[in-house]
Parts: sequence; C-alpha cells; structure tokens
Amino acid sequence: MAEFYLRGLRGELGLAGTSLASDLGAGLESAGSEPVMDFRQEKDIAGTKVVVYQQEVMGLDVFGATLGLQMDGDSLEPQSLQSAMHANVTIENPSAKSDAAGTRKVTNAALKKMLGFALPDMDNARIERQVVYRFEPDQREESHDHEGCVAGEGVHVPHLPKTTIKGLEKGKHYICDEVLFQAALAEGQAPVNWRALVEPQSGDVLYLRALVACASGMVFQRDPQTQTGAAVSAASTNAVLNPFRSTLTLDGLLANTPQDLRGNYVHVTERQNPVQAPPTVTNPAGNFAFNAQTEDFTAVNAYYHCDRLFRKMQDLGFNVTSYFNGTTFPVPVDSRALGDAVNAQAPGNASGNGLLELRFGKMMTGQTIGIATSNRVTWHEFGHGLLWDHVNSPNFGFAHSAGDGLAAIINDPGSAAADRFDTFPWVHAGAPGLDRRHDRAVSAGWAWFGPNWNTQYGGEQVLSSTLFRLYRSIGGDSSNVTTRRRAADTAMYLVFKAIGLLTSTTAFPEVFEGNMETADKTTASFQGIPGGALHKVVRWSFEKQGLFQPAAAPGQPNTVMTEGNPPAVDVYIDDGRQGEYQHLANHWSCQDMWVRRAMDGGLTHQDPIVNQTNYMYVRVKNRGTQTAHAVRVDAYHALPGTGLAFPDDWAPMATATLPASAPIGSGGSTIVGPFAFVPTQVGHECLLAIAHADGDPGNDTTITGTIPESRLVPFDNNIGQRNVNPVLPSLKHLVKLLRKHVIWVRNPWKRPVVAQIEIELPVFLRRLGWSLKVVSNGAQKFEMGPRDKREVVLSIEPGGEFDLETARQAIAKGDDQITVTTLLDGEVSGGMTYKLTLDMEDEDERPDPDKQKDPPILTRRPTIEEILRILRGTASPLGGGRIRTVRLEFDLDD
Repeated sequence: MAEFYLRGLRGELGLAGTSLASDLGAGLESAGSEPVMDFRQEKDIAGTKVVVYQQEVMGLDVFGATLGLQMDGDSLEPQSLQSAMHANVTIENPSAKSDAAGTRKVTNAALKKMLGFALPDMDNARIERQVVYRFEPDQREESHDHEGCVAGEGVHVPHLPKTTIKGLEKGKHYICDEVLFQAALAEGQAPVNWRALVEPQSGDVLYLRALVACASGMVFQRDPQTQTGAAVSAASTNAVLNPFRSTLTLDGLLANTPQDLRGNYVHVTERQNPVQAPPTVTNPAGNFAFNAQTEDFTAVNAYYHCDRLFRKMQDLGFNVTSYFNGTTFPVPVDSRALGDAVNAQAPGNASGNGLLELRFGKMMTGQTIGIATSNRVTWHEFGHGLLWDHVNSPNFGFAHSAGDGLAAIINDPGSAAADRFDTFPWVHAGAPGLDRRHDRAVSAGWAWFGPNWNTQYGGEQVLSSTLFRLYRSIGGDSSNVTTRRRAADTAMYLVFKAIGLLTSTTAFPEVFEGNMETADKTTASFQGIPGGALHKVVRWSFEKQGLFQPAAAPGQPNTVMTEGNPPAVDVYIDDGRQGEYQHLANHWSCQDMWVRRAMDGGLTHQDPIVNQTNYMYVRVKNRGTQTAHAVRVDAYHALPGTGLAFPDDWAPMATATLPASAPIGSGGSTIVGPFAFVPTQVGHECLLAIAHADGDPGNDTTITGTIPESRLVPFDNNIGQRNVNPVLPSLKHLVKLLRKHVIWVRNPWKRPVVAQIEIELPVFLRRLGWSLKVVSNGAQKFEMGPRDKREVVLSIEPGGEFDLETARQAIAKGDDQITVTTLLDGEVSGGMTYKLTLDMEDEDERPDPDKQKDPPILTRRPTIEEILRILRGTASPLGGGRIRTVRLEFDLDD
C-alpha cells in the first residue's frame, strides 16, 4: 500500500528520478547512477503504521536519506510523510567505490592519520560499509556548544584539519567509507562509539560524530525543591536529605538471591572505572534502604528512575521493545561511570541505531550523592534514547532533544517548587550559574530561529518552552492536580509517538510539529479519549514560540523575536481567548453565542423561555492571514446536564446549520443566525456551535470517536458552548427557582467513575449564611456506572436578609454568579453558571407581545402554598391581579 501511494507522490516530493526497488528493472538501476527507494522496515507506533525506505545509489545507502510514510493502522489511509531523500544525486567520485566484501579493519595509525589527531583508548576501528554522503562543511563536526556536554566541563575534543580534496563543494555527493571505532572523549573517561565518514581516495574526514549524548550539570529527582520548595542542595547532610526519601516498589526486578538491581528494562551494573559495585540485598523481598549521601542510594535511584522511563511508555500504551527495536534490553546503567564529573550520558550502540547504555556521574563536585538521583536528568537522557532508534542520532537536527521538556512536564503536577519554570532546580541549588528554563520568551530571542536558538541546548530550551505551553494549555494550568497529571500524560504521549514517526534527523521543527499533529489525529483512543482533538493546540504552541513565519527557517539569519503567524484560515467563536488556546477553566460560558426570544437580530442575550421557540446567534471571527470562504455554523443543544459526550448527547437545533452571509476577511467577523430551538427544562440548557470554513473544519470532523465536551470544546476555537438559564434566576426569584432545581450528570466514560458536585455562591450571599446543597441521594459525591446518567436535585437555603444596595454593589463588582461544577474522578467535566440580576422584569428581558405568540407558561406544578396565595389575592406568577373565579378539574386517569 505504501508503494502504491509513493508512486503517485514522487513527483510532488521532487523524487521523480528515484525509482522504487520493487519497480520492474529497478534492481538493475540500483547498481547504476540512478537513485532507488529500498524498503527497510515497517513500524507500528501506537496504532500508526510507518513504512520506511532508504535511498540508494550504485547499491550504496545515501547517508541519512530516508523516507517514512505514515498510515492509519486500520484503514492504511496515508496520514503524513517525512522525506529526507535527495532530489538529485550525482556522485563526484564514482571510482571510490570498493569491491571489497565484509568488514575491513583499520589500524590505529591509519585512523589517527585520517582524523589528524589521536583520542584516548582508540580501538576496534573498522569499515563495515560504504555510503554516499552529501558534503555539508558546517556539519563536519558536532557544534562547539555541544563539547561541554559530550566531554564534560572544561574538556574539549580536538578538531578536524581542513580537507585536501580539490574542488570539494557544499551539497555535492561523495562515496565515503563509514569508519566505526571506539575511543574515550578524554583521558580517564570511558570509551564511546564513534562514526567517521572518510573519502577513501584522499583520506579526508567529511563527517565525525561521537555516538553519545548527555546532559551536563543537570541534577534532579522528585527532589526536595519539587516536593516542598526546601532550600537544600547536594551538599546537605543525611539528616537534612533523608526525610525526602520515599519507600517505593522497584518494579520489574528479576528474582535472584542475593537480589541485585537487574530487571526487564534496565540493569545497574559496573561498566567502567571507577569500580563501584552495585548494592544487593539478601533475598527478593529485601529492602534497598540507604542514606542519601551514599553510592548505594544513588545506584538504587539509577535503577528506579531509568526503569520508570520505559515503564512510563508502557503505561501510556506503547510496545517498548517494538519502539526501541535497535536497543538491547535490559539496558546497562552505570551509576558511577563518569567518576566525579557532574554529567550524564546516553551513548548509542556501535551501529548508531539504538541506545547502548546510560551513564551517570556526580551531582555536585566533592559530594557523594550522584546525578542519577535526579529523575529530570534521566528524562533528559531518555530524550536521546528515544531518538537513537528512529533517526540514528541523539539529536533532532533542529534541537538537542525533547528531554528537557519531558522532565519539566512530568514533574510539574503537584510540584511545590518556588520557580515553576526552572527546569533543573536541584542542580541550580548547587550550581547557581546553570540556567535552563522552559518559559523562554520569544521577545528575548528564544524563538525558533531566534538569536538564542541553536541546534543544541538553545534549541532544546525553545522546544521545552513550546512543549510546556502545550501541556499548560491542555490542563497543566488547571488548579486540579488530577487534570494536570492527565495533561502531562497526554503531552508526553504525543511527544513519544511523534518521535517514533520520525525516520531521519531534520533541520525543520515543522516536521516534528507535523508529526505531533499526526500523532493526535491517528490515535484511536488514549486513556479512553479519542484522538483528533488536540492538533490545533499543538500548532498554536509552536506558533507562539515564533515558528510559521518567513524568517523562521534554516539558512536564514537567526533574528526572529516575534510570535509566528496563525494558519491561513482560522475561524473561531470567541470564548474570551481571542481564538487562542490558553488554559480555560470554564468552557461553557462563551459570550459570542447568545439567545433572543424573537428573530429580531438583537445583540444582547435573553434567557430563553421554556417550551417556546427561541433563537441563537453566533459571532464568527477569523484570526487567519487570509479570507475565510464557505463559512457555516452547525448548531446543537442538549438536555440539561454535565458530562455530555459529543456527538451522542447533542441534538441538532431545529435550524441545524446556516451559512455566513459573506466570506470573512483576515481579522474580520460576522454574525450567523438565527438558529431556532425549543428548551424544555427550567434553569439549564446547553448550546453548542461549530464553525467551519474551507481550510479550517471543526474538530468534529477529526475526532476518532465519542468525546466528552470537556475534551472537545476548549481545544478547538471553531467550537463554542454556552449553558443558559431558561427563566432568569434574579435575586427576586432565586428562592423559587432553586427551591428544587434539577440538573443531570452524565458519565461519558466506559468505566465507573466517582462524581462530585462543587457549588460556589457569590461572596455576599455566603457571608449572609445562604447555601446551595445537593439534596438527592448520594449528596455531593456518588458513584456512577459506565455511560450512566443521574438526576441531581439542588435546593437553596436562604440566609440573612440583604438590602438592594448591597446586592447592587456586589453585582457591579462581578460578585454575581452561582457556579455548579461537576468533577468525574477528580477532573472537571462540565458545569452551569447562573448569573444574577436584581429584577427579571427589565424591559429588555420581557418578551415582545407582537413577536411572542404565546405567554410564558408555568413549567412545574405549583405548590399548595402558591395556590393559596393566588386564591388569597396575591399576584399570580403568570401575571394578572386577583382571582375572581376558580375552576378545579380532576384527571381521574392520571
């Protein structure tokens, strides 16, 4: 199927001259000068198929030139494509192709001559294959700002001498020997794997990399700063640090006597000097309990944190061994490998297509406690581990890795750190000059391709700021820790899947951004939530960090200091965020949707009349850079309740859809309506509007299943929701309305949940002793079955009297609403807001007698007390004066 699609796409990709290996005659071409796409592997990344091809010329791989086609795992419909293949490949040195078969050994003397310098402990140099390499002068070596990470602070790797090839040009293709070898980065350090691409006729090295990635000076666990904001450091004593320890299960350990730190994912072991034997306990039920300032404590942390990296992926639904198909498990972990260096490393294996091991040093010079006690450090290293298996590099090409972002996101829920945006506060406690953050401002030069961006740590901070913005938007800024944890899991899932969809490094962050959108749209279900609802937030997060503008691109001067451009067409219904995606706690009070009791085009909201036809209007705006065409709005309403699921619980209005009267220009707006509907319940009606335009459909077209309103509405600016109050709850009629008021709570999940009702009254009413309580069974907290719904009855208990001036002042200050919020398993699922006025007989709120055919009717049975008041001469709730004649009718069949 992939080859079927590719045959039709080659022209658009600029690969018209590249044949598929399965094409008739392609086997002959692969040995010639024409490039060929050769199938290499098929990956399943959380339900998305990725079919990977390698470009070949003369039977040799074009280095880094891969193509990955991403398809829906069920339908095999193509979703997106990443290509690093070269449009034109003309080999400048065809005679350099070797006829030798098998591995060729390279002596240390020959290797030293090639490099122009010697490295400590050089060994096992060999040539296993030749490749075709497109020469890029500025990519011969790792950028200089990477050296401190690779070799350690104050250690610098020697640089390659100038090339000797005459006429060597940027962008030209050369056959090279791929020389693989081992060597230490500096004296006293453990050897790592290296790759050099050498032009065989001249001996010039055109490309050199140590297959290692690391995080210099980063130290953190779920550390004291995160736990309590404590002012401690790695120099603190056991008496200070020990209280921050927790007794946790070491998952995955393989039973042994004595019990060592070996599990199915990682194995804490001794790999190189200095020798520090990992601890053991007498039997599998033993307790690895040690003081904080000990090597053994660091070793236990190394196992727990490194194991959790892979186990977290498993928890989020990934097949770990399939995802890391080039990595051998268990991964060796040496908690003391780097001696006294404040450092950590994630080196690649000899082939550069998987993680070799994880290495750690100290957390602070002169102290015993090690850097492996920091889960943030291990998450940073995991950012490289994720990349090795998919792009054969520890780096993206546009940034160092996603490790900083992962570390920040997973540690934020429940954090008590004084500075939420300090990525590594535990490290900074001992090294104040080390400053890594995930709130970097575009205006300060931290934009994509801004003055502070680079392909290493500068880019990583730009990326971590981008990813943390995504996390904050989808729930990370909620005051509810359950919501924050769910947002963290979701953001990390998208990052994992997007990296798994990569097939090569790239200089363009747009490739990764596109993969994150694809990751969302191709997810059938994640933790019970269908995919397809978050891709617009993903794009916005990158836009806010400066991407998507002409100056933000490789090869341009790095001068970007402004936010990026919105999409070409971006229609929205304003919920107060001007079409953007900052966290929204209340998604059910959109003010650009309003109701009129007649088709009069009025611009102020009137609460609808029950059992009568009312009319909704919607204002649609366009924040896109181009005119929006074919704009329409679809309108829905629902029986009153919270926890509504789309589309199941929503019904189209009597007027189901209407087009806009004209296209909407960039920055413009228009009003669409009227949409006719008839509410049936007093006090609560749910309205939903979805705008569509050419180039910007609503997410109702991309979601992959039934989705709760709380996961749909806030993350698509095309969608607005307004829960309204049929019969206005003015102070004058508050007691009557809420004496016995019903709302429906729904469980949109396919699992049992615990529902909780939270009620907030205006401050001035609370001070007077007023309260609103749940009087139905279960009170304010109760269990619900899968896809269950439940009637919840509210009752108000009046407190002390208040004068009209007190109420008027409170309402003028915004202290004017009753809010009822429903939480399911601790997360907000929906709610209702009742805004208060002093008098419901305001002129604007009266129905127009010329346009309202029928008078308002009483929608509940009156009580005996109300009937008696009517009979005694009190004004009827329906209007009118004293009652002169009463007729009683009895329905004996009811």
